[in-house]
Amino acid sequence: MGNKLSISRKLKQKETFEGNYIIKINELQIDRIQQMHHILKSGFNNTNFYAPLTRDLLRGIEVLDVGAGPGTWIFDMSSEFPKSQFTGVEIQSFMLPTIHPSNTKFIKKDILQGIPFPPNSFDFIHMRNMTLCFTEEQYEIIIKGLVDLLKPNGYLELSEPEMASLNMGPISQIISNEMIKFLSSRSMNPFINEKLHELLEKSGLKHVTRQDVLLPTSELDGKVGALYGHIIFSGLLGLKDILAKQMKLTKNEINSLLDGYLQETKTTRMYNKYTRAYGKKIINDIV
Repeated sequence: MGNKLSISRKLKQKETFEGNYIIKINELQIDRIQQMHHILKSGFNNTNFYAPLTRDLLRGIEVLDVGAGPGTWIFDMSSEFPKSQFTGVEIQSFMLPTIHPSNTKFIKKDILQGIPFPPNSFDFIHMRNMTLCFTEEQYEIIIKGLVDLLKPNGYLELSEPEMASLNMGPISQIISNEMIKFLSSRSMNPFINEKLHELLEKSGLKHVTRQDVLLPTSELDGKVGALYGHIIFSGLLGLKDILAKQMKLTKNEINSLLDGYLQETKTTRMYNKYTRAYGKKIINDIV
């Protein structure tokens, strides 16, 4: 599972918001983010990235992780590729690790306010799970900025879930519909995963390649399904107030609805689509 380091973090409040992220961040959500990393690694054949960079990472390159959270992806990667240097950017200050490997560093920064690195700084830039952070317009602007940070022949990789599942039960369908309406009202695209390759191509990157997987969210599909279903449930708990306001539900009603979702994960085989895509920065079409 990579570097297993104790992460020191201090929550001044039980819950906090920073930036655009619409989920209330607390210890439960940090645990969810860490667990999600391992679900994704398992779902993508035990890999942490898709771009063809294994040899370069083994040799040693500069890597940037945008929205690094508690650093789980960076810790795993830095253990597997000790000659490479990893930088994590995260807006949620209390999530930033204070103890970390020597080939890693973390910076508190709202990337909507600009990224504090000069052009051509990184060989590989990784960003995932930002659907609930940016409007579609912001997402596109950020990609353009990240492309500027890439060195020639560098790779940008994006990964996002679809904000709906296949074969949903009735309660899951209700929650999904309300989330789609809410995100759309904020100009956030709940299906941004379907546009990743298009956004990469639009930014000028070449050799754009996409990969989709269906991740189970039901315990009927074993331990991975049970864990991912619970991860989604934890995310919904962080969205509970938003959903209650959106649906005009009382506290008891929203709690009952979310409990109903959790029960559906035990009785209905549902699957969540997750997409990752990468593109290469080629100058004057010279590889």
